[in-house]
Amino acid sequence: MKELVEYKDGHILVAQDFTKAYAEFQKQALGMELKVKEVKEKLKTAMEEHNVLSYEDDFIKVNYRKATTKKTIDSKKLKEELPDIYEEYSKTSNVSSSIQVEAKC
Repeated sequence: MKELVEYKDGHILVAQDFTKAYAEFQKQALGMELKVKEVKEKLKTAMEEHNVLSYEDDFIKVNYRKATTKKTIDSKKLKEELPDIYEEYSKTSNVSSSIQVEAKC
């Protein structure tokens, strides 16, 4: 059986069948991540349209969070100009709506 990792002439060599399999798994994982993102976006849109805040069945649990705003400090500007003043250098940002989906394993 070939070693997974070998050290030869000052270099690490990783078995090519392992690196090929790893690259394929990463490719599949990326494809699945994109599908999960697409499904979550559709679910979030449906929950927004029907004003549903939570959903649960035998397979998943979903909590919807409405879009909101948040106030943050522009720390670079604050540090450069007037470190004692908060309100003058705070900014309001929009926070997108989101959902949390938890698979039940």
